[in-house]
Amino acid sequence: MKKPFLLLILSFLSLLALVLIFFSIQNQTDDLKRDEINLSTKISCGGTLWNIQEDITPIDNYQVIITKHACTKGGEYIDGQFYENGKPSKPYPGMEGYSYSGQITDSDNNVVIDFIGGGDELSIVDTPEGFPLLTILSSFYGASNNSHTYLLYSTSPVLKKITEITQPLNMYQVTNGNGSEREVDGFYQDSDGNFLIDRLTTEGTELGKSNASQEWRLETLKLVNGNMVSMGIRDYPENYTRLY
Repeated sequence: MKKPFLLLILSFLSLLALVLIFFSIQNQTDDLKRDEINLSTKISCGGTLWNIQEDITPIDNYQVIITKHACTKGGEYIDGQFYENGKPSKPYPGMEGYSYSGQITDSDNNVVIDFIGGGDELSIVDTPEGFPLLTILSSFYGASNNSHTYLLYSTSPVLKKITEITQPLNMYQVTNGNGSEREVDGFYQDSDGNFLIDRLTTEGTELGKSNASQEWRLETLKLVNGNMVSMGIRDYPENYTRLY
C-alpha cells in the first residue's frame, strides 16, 4: 500500500513542477514581449524593430548598454542583410537608416536607467582626461537640421543624472563652415584646467518660425563642484572663438 501511495505523491510533485516551469517560461515570454512592445513604442519605426548589435561598456560599478536597431516593414534582418519572402531585399524608402537606444545597469545587472536615446546616434563621449562625469551623446539627423544633446551622469558613489546640455557647438560652427555638423566640438579646458563647453541657446531671443530663421546666442558652461554652471550668454559671433 505504501509503494502506490508514494508513487502517487511523486507523480503529483512531478506534475506540479511541470506546471510551475510552464508558467515561469510563460511569464518570461510575456515580459520579453512587453519589453519589445515598450521599446518599439519609444523608437519610431512603423514596422518591425530588430536588435542587430549590442555594445556594453563598464563604467565604475555600472554598465552602459547601447543597442543598434534596424527597422523593417515586413521581412527580416539577418546578419546585416534585409530579407523579404526569404530573398535579399532593399529596405523601404526612408527606412534605410539605423536607430539606437541605451540602458544603464548596475553590477548586479539591475536596470538603473531603462531607456536613453532612440536617435540616429548614441555613443559614450571621449571626454578630456580628468573629466569626472560619464557623458553620452544623443543625436538626431534631419534633412536641414542636426540636433545633439550631451547627457551627463555622476557614477560615484551612486549613479546620478547631473544635467542635459542641448545644442553643444558642432565642428561646422566652430570652424566657420569647414567642419561636419554631425561632429560635436565638445569639452575643452582653460589655462587653469577648468572644463568648459559652448552651446547655442535661444534665451533672450524671439522664437523663430523655423530653425533657419531662429536667432541663436552663445552660452559657455563650466564644471563647478560636479555641476555645469553658466558663465554668461553672449551674441553669437560671426567668427567663433572660445571664451577662454
